[in-house]
Amino acid sequence: MNVYNEKDVYFIVEIGQNHQGSIDIAKKMVDSLDGLPVSCFKTAKRDIDVCLSEEQKNMIYENPNSFGKTYYEHRKNLELSKDYFVELKNYVEGKGYDFISSFTDDNSLDFLSEIGVSGLKIASQRLTDLSLLTKAAETKLPTVISSGMSDIEDIDAVVSLFGGVEKYLLQCTSIYPCQIEDLNLNVIPAFVERYGESVNGYGFSGHHIGISPDIAAYMLGSRIIERHYTLSRSMKGTDHAASLEKKGVENVLKYINQIKKSMGSNVKTVLDGEIPAMKKLRGACS
Repeated sequence: MNVYNEKDVYFIVEIGQNHQGSIDIAKKMVDSLDGLPVSCFKTAKRDIDVCLSEEQKNMIYENPNSFGKTYYEHRKNLELSKDYFVELKNYVEGKGYDFISSFTDDNSLDFLSEIGVSGLKIASQRLTDLSLLTKAAETKLPTVISSGMSDIEDIDAVVSLFGGVEKYLLQCTSIYPCQIEDLNLNVIPAFVERYGESVNGYGFSGHHIGISPDIAAYMLGSRIIERHYTLSRSMKGTDHAASLEKKGVENVLKYINQIKKSMGSNVKTVLDGEIPAMKKLRGACS
């Protein structure tokens, strides 16, 4: 993963299951962002047969966002097959982007390692599964760690577990959608102060409405921004409402670039462009 480069911000497009289990929709999502300086596409891999309890598998799941009568059928219908998953990985990388994925179980982690993803994503739901994370650390793949549903002792344990592995830590609140007052962006500089260079970089993974918190996160030191992405927030599924459409991605990247340019120098001097105004205004008795 080439996180720190001339773009200054490494933007992760989280497509999750917003592809609705369709490789065609997944590819359209990638194509729709052609020309924008996004860095990485991220999705999720699950072995539904092992990561759901029997109770979850048999739970009736009939609602407007359901893709099956039971929760098992719903999750199965949203999962890309292994062949389609590899096809998506190759498609993303063929366009010059990194491709990373989260995982829920040993089988999924083994699969991601075998196909050679650019990096791993530790989803907040798996942050305290130290047995699974130990196995992930042993792959030595670059790893992005989300911190939702966790306290600082949980984060300490994971940072220690990944030791010398290339790792990136993201502030995250696991509420969907998340209210602004629950984002706690001040955790970002607190992470930087606590872990310093033992973590390779810091960032923000948001599930909120709007884009101003992403800009604030950048100003607080985030060089990784991760947002869920959708072709349309009106699509069927539970994640679309808290996802960005293309215009939102464009605006995040545009405003961060404007901020980066506006920061300029910390040396206070008279700029060449100020000289005409200085001659005119300081010579006047106003």
